[in-house]
Amino acid sequence: MQASPSQKATCDYHIFNAFFYNKLKQQLSRKGGEKESFFVKFRRWWKGVNLFEKAYILIPIHEDLHWSLVIICFPEKKDNRSGPMLLHLDSLKLHYSRVVLEDITSFLREEWQYLHQEVARQSDVEISDKIWKRLHNISSRRIEVPQQKNDYDCGIFVLYFMEHFIDEAPERLKEVDLDMFGKQWFKPEEASRLRKKIRDLLKTEFRKLRKRSIACESLAVPSGGSTSAENSNSTESS
Repeated sequence: MQASPSQKATCDYHIFNAFFYNKLKQQLSRKGGEKESFFVKFRRWWKGVNLFEKAYILIPIHEDLHWSLVIICFPEKKDNRSGPMLLHLDSLKLHYSRVVLEDITSFLREEWQYLHQEVARQSDVEISDKIWKRLHNISSRRIEVPQQKNDYDCGIFVLYFMEHFIDEAPERLKEVDLDMFGKQWFKPEEASRLRKKIRDLLKTEFRKLRKRSIACESLAVPSGGSTSAENSNSTESS
C-alpha cells in the first residue's frame, strides 16, 4: 500500500526489513572463505536489486530493545566529487552510531567488491565506473533529530523518520540539504500520534477483510441457506 502521499517514484528507494541488520552482523563476523560463501547467500535479501542505482536505502536498526534508523544517500551519477552519505537517526541516542555506521560501511564495501568481480566476469552487467571511484569517499554522521519523551516509542519514531524523510527529501540528498534535519524537524507528539494512525489503519483493513469474507461465504451458500456469520449472529442474539 502507498504509505506516503508523496508522488516520488518508489523505485528510488529500497527499504530493508527489521531483521536485516542482525543478519548483516552475522555476515561481518565470518572469516575467510566462509565469509565469502555466506555473503553470496546473504545477497538473496536484495536479490535483483542494484543498490547503487537507488537514491536512498533505509535500514531499521534493532539492538538492545531499541530501534534507530540508518539512511544511505547516493549522489547523482554526474556528481563526480561526492560519495555516499550514511546518516544515523536515533530518537534516544542509545545506539553507538560509530559501530552501526562502520557495519553499514563494511556492507557497502563488500557489495561493491562482489559486484566489481561480477562486472569483471560479465560484460552485460552495467554499473558506472564513477560509482566504484566514489565509493571510497563514504561519509557518515549521527544526525540530530527530535527526541522521544518516553521509553517505548522508538519503533514509532523510526517509522515516522522514514515517512517524514520520504515526504521531504530531494531526489538526491546533498551536504547542503542536511539542514532539513535537527531537533525542530518535527514535534515529538507528531511521531507518537503515528501509533493511533497505524491502529486505525489496521481496524479499517480488518473491517474490509471481514466484509469480503462474509460476501464470499454468502456466495458459497445455496439458495435458502444461511452463512456461518449469520448463524453466529443468530446464536449471539439468542
